Amino acid sequence: MTKGIERNGYVLDWIGGSVPVQAEGTIDGRAFYFRARGSQWSLDIGVDANTAFDANPIPLWWHVEPWGEWPDAGYMPEDVALAMIDKAVALYREQQPQEIGSDHPDWQNHVLRAWSDERIGTLPATKLLGIDDAELEKRALERGLPLNGYHELAKASKAHREALAAEMASFNFPADYHERERAILLMWGRGTLSMDQASKFLSAREEDIPARARFLGIPAPNQEGGGNG
Repeated sequence: MTKGIERNGYVLDWIGGSVPVQAEGTIDGRAFYFRARGSQWSLDIGVDANTAFDANPIPLWWHVEPWGEWPDAGYMPEDVALAMIDKAVALYREQQPQEIGSDHPDWQNHVLRAWSDERIGTLPATKLLGIDDAELEKRALERGLPLNGYHELAKASKAHREALAAEMASFNFPADYHERERAILLMWGRGTLSMDQASKFLSAREEDIPARARFLGIPAPNQEGGGNG
């Protein structure tokens, strides 16, 4: 880990680590945060990794760039990371961004770009703009901005959970986890639930279902004896 050096018009407090590779420092009196993970790296200026989540978390300026194939960026060599920071700092100098606040005419676009580029999450973005998730998506798409990737994953996960809950509701399983597990395995043992359904309902691998059933004394389908339910 490298600490406390001055280079190319900025002060680097430290750089190091892996998955992600990270660095912090200051430029023009503003904190910056560098992060490399997966297949990209980024540099945020004007907000650091320790900024309170409920404060205004939007950087003054940021740059995101692809690098390698997943998960190469998380193992980026330190000399390469320093070169990437130098590159971003040069871009920052060229663009000379100005501070903007909620009264600035470009504030909404600034927030939407930050959300699209995954610099902020959905909750702070909706709070800053005073809108809901659906309107946030609508305004981003109207501007040709990609939707925040973490937001999309969260939506897909929620949709999956809701679909699974709806499928399970028709079976009227007990609310208690252990009773529900036993009921599911009993139905699987009797052949009224498929292996796929049992594994989905229990969030378990298919190969683990027979062992869990045996532990509860429940025979597998077409297996005689061993059951006690």
